Amino acid sequence: MRCPQPLGCRGEEPGTKEVADRAREGMLSIFRGQDGFQAYGLAETEDGKLFSVSLWDSGDQAQKANELAASWVRENLDDRIRLESAQVGNFLFYETA
Repeated sequence: MRCPQPLGCRGEEPGTKEVADRAREGMLSIFRGQDGFQAYGLAETEDGKLFSVSLWDSGDQAQKANELAASWVRENLDDRIRLESAQVGNFLFYETA
């Protein structure tokens, strides 16, 4: 598995569950339609920041996912969250239970 796609953002007002629900319905369905998609998740830090990580077969696919995610956030959550960063990288290791 390669190329996690973190999306760091900060919520502008309460409603994390609504943001998560909208991301699950919208962003996840878009990612599932892309070649190389493996996984996607959204998490919240203790200080209220949200971040997502997605897994892709290649760096090019992850970069395209960053662009899709930024566009989707602008069109669907611009009033709720602000994009702070987007990065592409490789896992040094990744294990599951």
